[in-house]
Amino acid sequence: MSFYMKKPIPIEAYQITVENAEELAAWSNSVVTKRPDGTISGMMVLTLEGAMTGSVGDYLIRGVRGEHYFCAKSIFEETYEKVE
Repeated sequence: MSFYMKKPIPIEAYQITVENAEELAAWSNSVVTKRPDGTISGMMVLTLEGAMTGSVGDYLIRGVRGEHYFCAKSIFEETYEKVE
């Protein structure tokens, strides 16, 4: 069995909120998803693997090749730390 460590590559990421979802949709060429009552529930983006949805509270990440994808808040906070 082999073990690997993720390379320390800075990424650009934003947590999805009701207030910034429209702005993030424009930034990532994705669409905002809404509940039947019209409130924002999250976003949908086309990734290298197909369509992916993220919810308010998740993070939207731009990868090293310019691709966008979502990461659940709990996993993001365990995996990444902010770089100043």
